[in-house]
Amino acid sequence: MTLMPTPPAFIPPAPEKPTRNLRERGAASFHAALAAVLTAGLDDALEAGDHPRAVSLINRGFAEGSPQMGCELLCRAMASVGTARTWTVQLSPLARAQQRSVS
Repeated sequence: MTLMPTPPAFIPPAPEKPTRNLRERGAASFHAALAAVLTAGLDDALEAGDHPRAVSLINRGFAEGSPQMGCELLCRAMASVGTARTWTVQLSPLARAQQRSVS
């Protein structure tokens, strides 16, 4: 009687992570630093009850960061203050068309 060892289980190779270029790594690093600064500032503003400053920081999260960052800051503010406060944030800057006079 011949005993055969159990065949090894098939383990699929791990998918390779796509390599990021220097610009992508820099952008990720910038967004991480921006999120940390805006979160700390937002926490300070909420603690002090400075709601205009909190709204300004949330707007910066949308404008300079990403929609996801702005939403996370807004959710953080709503969780801290509660839903009794109405939050109005500017999702995109107003476009002003400069008029030129024709002489």
